[in-house]
Amino acid sequence: MAIKITSSDIFNAEQLACHSKIYAGPGAGKTYFLVENVKNIVTTNPLIAQSRARRVLCITYTNAAVDEIKRRLDNFTDYIEVYTIHGFIIENIIKPFQDDLRAIMKSDFGIDVNNKGVISSQIEGLGILHGIDKDEIYEFIKKTNSNEFANDDFNYSKKVMGEVEVDNDVFLASLANGVSRQMKFKASSKINEKHILPLKKYVWSTVRKLTHNEILYFGYRILESNPTALYAIRVKFPFIFVDEFQDTNPLQTLLIKLIGQKSTVVGVVGDIAQSIYSFQGAHPSDFENFSIDGERELKEYNINDNRRSTENIVNFCNFLRQSDQHVVQISKRLYDTADAKEQSESKKIHFLIGTTDKIQSTIQDVLKNGGVVLSRTWADAFDYVQDIDEPQASLLKKIYNSYYTSPIQIREEIVGHNNVTWVRAFRFILGLWESYLNGSFIDIIQSLTLYVDIDLYKLTPKILFQIKRLSENIFNNIDDHNQTCSVIKGFNTEIQKAEYIDFRQTILGTDFEVPVFDEFDREQLIEAVNGLSWDTSYKLFKQVFSDNSKYMTVHQAKGLEWDKVVVSVMPNTRRNGISIASLYSSPCLTKETPADEFTRMYYVACSRAKEDLYIHIPSGCTKSEIELAIKTFCKSSKQSIAYEIII
Repeated sequence: MAIKITSSDIFNAEQLACHSKIYAGPGAGKTYFLVENVKNIVTTNPLIAQSRARRVLCITYTNAAVDEIKRRLDNFTDYIEVYTIHGFIIENIIKPFQDDLRAIMKSDFGIDVNNKGVISSQIEGLGILHGIDKDEIYEFIKKTNSNEFANDDFNYSKKVMGEVEVDNDVFLASLANGVSRQMKFKASSKINEKHILPLKKYVWSTVRKLTHNEILYFGYRILESNPTALYAIRVKFPFIFVDEFQDTNPLQTLLIKLIGQKSTVVGVVGDIAQSIYSFQGAHPSDFENFSIDGERELKEYNINDNRRSTENIVNFCNFLRQSDQHVVQISKRLYDTADAKEQSESKKIHFLIGTTDKIQSTIQDVLKNGGVVLSRTWADAFDYVQDIDEPQASLLKKIYNSYYTSPIQIREEIVGHNNVTWVRAFRFILGLWESYLNGSFIDIIQSLTLYVDIDLYKLTPKILFQIKRLSENIFNNIDDHNQTCSVIKGFNTEIQKAEYIDFRQTILGTDFEVPVFDEFDREQLIEAVNGLSWDTSYKLFKQVFSDNSKYMTVHQAKGLEWDKVVVSVMPNTRRNGISIASLYSSPCLTKETPADEFTRMYYVACSRAKEDLYIHIPSGCTKSEIELAIKTFCKSSKQSIAYEIII
C-alpha cells in the first residue's frame, strides 16, 4: 500500500535509508518535491554535507527540464549534478572508461577501435555523419577488405549509413528471455549485410561518435562488466533521483537498478498515465513494476494533489485515468482572492462536437485570448490555422507523412536546428523577406548565418546596398500564391548577376546558391515541398513552428501548462485500435496497447489546462455518449464534473 504524501513533505533519515517510488500526476509539484528534498539532503545528510567529492544526482528527461531543475537549485549546484540520462552516461561512464568501451566494442561486436581520441556522443540535432564526405566512408569500407569489397557498388545515403546502430531491442529481449545474449546491429535493408561491420568500424574509430541508443547500451555494459566503474558511480552518488521515470526505457531502467543494488539510494518519480513515449521504448509497466534487488527496501508513495487545474478539469482527468488506482487527484489550486476562486471554479468543461461555424469561431476566440490548440501531429494544426486552403493543408500533411517513419523529429529540426536542407532554405528566404519588409539588419544577419560565418566588419555600406537591391528585385512582385521553391530559385538566379559581385565574393562565396533538397529526399517530400505557397510557408514557420506557437503537439506540450487549452486529439482507428466513442465509454490507460497509449496522450493533453478546457470532437462521438459516460463516472466516483456541450 502506497503512503500518501504531499509535494511539501521532506523525507526523514529513515525514509532516506530506503529506495522510493513516488506516483504523482500532472500539477502535483513533482519537481518542487524533488528539488526541496535534494536541498535537504545536501544540507543535512552527512554523506553529502561532510564530503567534497560526493554528489546528489538528478536525472530528468529533457535538456529543458535539466535547466529548470538547475535554476531552482541555484546555490546548491556545487553538491548536485543534473543530467539527462544520456548526459549522465557520457560524462560519468563513457568518457572516464574509454578502455572499457573499446574492450566491449571488441568483445561484443568484433570491432577493434584504436585509442586515438575520445569516443563521445553524436551532437544534438546533427546526424552522426554530419560533415563527412560519403566517398571517404566508401573508401574506408573498400580498404577494410580490398579483395571482398573492391568491386562493390556503393550508393548509400549518409542518412541510411548513420542509422546503423546497436540493436538494443534484441539485446533486451535476450536478457528478458534468459537466453544467450544477442549483440547485433540493426540497419536499413538497403545496406548490404557484409558492409554493416566495416561501416560501424568507420563510425566508431574515425568519426568516434555513438548514437543515443548506443550510449545506453555501452553505459550499461561498462557498469555491468567493470566493478571498479560501478563502485566509482556508487561512491560519487550516494543518492540518485530520477524524474519523469515513466519516460524511461528498459535499458535505462536496468542501469539505474544496477547502481541501486548496493549503497546508493534511488528515488524515482513518475506517472504511468503520462507515459506516451512507447516509440522510444518507454512503457508504463517499467514504472509500475520497478523494484531493486539488493540491500535496501523500496517504499511506495503517492501525491494526489493537483495545484495546476480547477476541480472540474481535475475531475475530468480523473475520469480519463479511472483505470489507474495509484493516483486519484484532488484539486489544491491556490487563488489570490475568494472572487478569483469562485470565478475559476465555476468554469465548465466545454465539449465542441462537430465543425460548425460556431465551433470554429469559439476556437478562434480561445486562440485570440492566449489559448493553444493541442493536436496529435503538427500537420493537424492546419485545421485551425486560418486561411489555409485544403490543397495546401493536404501538402503539409504529405510532408508530415514523409517523415513519419524517419528518426528525424521534423518540428525540432525546424524550430531549433535547421539541419534539414529544405527547412534551412525556407528559413533563409523568409528571413531575408522579413528584413526587406522591416529594414532589419538583424534579420539579414540571422538569415546569412544559416549558411556562412559572418564577419560584421565586411558588411560595408556597398554590400548592404547590394543586399537591399537584391531583396527588392526578388520580393517586389511577390504574392501569397508564389511557390516558395520558385522564390528560392529566383534568388539563386539573381545572386549570380554582376551587380551583386561584392556581396557574393566577400560574404557568400563565388559559387554560392541555396540548395533546397538532398539526394536522399523522397519523391513524395520533394513534390509536396515544391507545392507550398509563400503564404502557407510563412504561416508554417511563423505560427506553427515558432517558439511561441499557439499550435502544438501533445508530445511538445508535455510539462507545459496554459490557462486555456483546446484539445483536438483524434485517434487513427486503424493504427490506434480505438474510436473516440470507445475512449469515452470505457477509458483505459494502464496497459501497453496502442489504444491505451492514445488514452494517455488524450489525458496528457487535457491535463495541460489550468482554467478553461475545450475538447473538440469533429466526429465519431455523440452528445448522448459523452453525457452517459460522465454521468456513470460521477455516480461511481462521487466526483462532480460541470460541463457544457456546444454543437
